[in-house]
Amino acid sequence: MNMKEKMHSGELYLPDEQLMNEQTICLDRLYDFNMTRPTEFEKRNTMLKTMLAEIGEGCYIEPPFHANWGGKYVHFGSQSMQTLI
Repeated sequence: MNMKEKMHSGELYLPDEQLMNEQTICLDRLYDFNMTRPTEFEKRNTMLKTMLAEIGEGCYIEPPFHANWGGKYVHFGSQSMQTLI
């Protein structure tokens, strides 16, 4: 099992160079998002769609946003009330 598979399975892993490089790219995107101006609403929305695993319609995140891997494996979305009952 490689390190990425161990990471996703919850096993103890030591990040190798590939994982570190991938995480750094994600963290750079997160940094860029957090440095946007309040007037750059559309830019933020576009960035979130590339940063996160999934973001549903109507979701809003106010910087600063803090997330491991820059949110790459985070899913935000809306749920219907029927799903919650």
